Amino acid sequence: YTVWSNNIGNRYTISTDGNDNTAWIDQDEDDNVSTITQDGNNNYAEQLGSGDDNVYSITQTGNSKYAKILSFSDDSDYTINQYGTGAHNTYIYNYGNADNNSATVTQYGSGNKDADIFFYADADNSTVNLTQYGVGAHSANMKFYTDDYTVDVTQSGSTNQAYTAVFNCTADCTKTLTITQQ
Repeated sequence: YTVWSNNIGNRYTISTDGNDNTAWIDQDEDDNVSTITQDGNNNYAEQLGSGDDNVYSITQTGNSKYAKILSFSDDSDYTINQYGTGAHNTYIYNYGNADNNSATVTQYGSGNKDADIFFYADADNSTVNLTQYGVGAHSANMKFYTDDYTVDVTQSGSTNQAYTAVFNCTADCTKTLTITQQ
């Protein structure tokens, strides 16, 4: 599935079942809401947004999972849920000057979990909640080149847990960081 939208008030839902699932949504303007749900086999989902008040949601269950959200807009909520066996891969890129955005990522099940989350220049008032749990290695790579942000990372399970973080702020920054490994 591929959806491209550059108009006001659009909503999109894509649901796929089994085999080589691929979904791509591009929302370029106002008030868009998109949901991608993939179940089984090789899940690949990507969402791009540059409008106002966007809500992006990707849910993947089953085997291999890859989800990417690229955002250039203010006041957006991103949610990625990945459950099941096989690799769990998440990539979130929040462009500079895209303010008041929140990202919630949950990766659960057996198989390695990898999350790359980047918030770039002057993307103020950002919130990230990352939870990785289950069997398999847990890896988080986070970069924040922004003024004010809250980051909460929880990694739990009996296998390797690692995170890399770059937090860069030059002046007058409000930062709250919580990293829990258990």
